[in-house]
Amino acid sequence: MSRSSPAHLPGLTGRTAAVTGADSGLGLVTTRVLAEHGAPVVLPYAIPRWGKRRP
Repeated sequence: MSRSSPAHLPGLTGRTAAVTGADSGLGLVTTRVLAEHGAPVVLPYAIPRWGKRRP
């Protein structure tokens, strides 16, 4: 397993992450991994109506 594997992430509780492009592709995968490790994730959008609330 490579050093950049999600298994090597420390607990991220209390740290907030902002991920651009989080609605698809690599951004979506990154968002899920960060959330699974306890980080609240902010999904910034250039045009607010493009964003939608995700569970």
